[in-house]
Amino acid sequence: MFPPGEQPDEFERIIQQMKFEKPTRIVGRLQAIDGYEDAIWIVWTHVHDGSRWRDLRNQSDMMFKVFPRDAGMMDFFRKLQLGTSLHLTVQMDADGNRRVLSLDEGA
Repeated sequence: MFPPGEQPDEFERIIQQMKFEKPTRIVGRLQAIDGYEDAIWIVWTHVHDGSRWRDLRNQSDMMFKVFPRDAGMMDFFRKLQLGTSLHLTVQMDADGNRRVLSLDEGA
């Protein structure tokens, strides 16, 4: 454990990256369906940094929950097999949830 404010720079970069303050293109594998909250859990594998895709698989698996933009998108997610690769644009919403803005074509 690192004292607050003394974590390595890499941790701070990941923390900032996970905030999704602006729309962010990511790739992740569908890990689980959260039927209670109507959300999905993904393992994040790539992020688009504005100019290129960065591979995040060499870091420890980063799994997090994202919420669909609407009920139709959630219905789509429910039909997928676990492990499916998803290209998404995600942004933090007003409630602090990571919200899928759009499903993107593979790049």
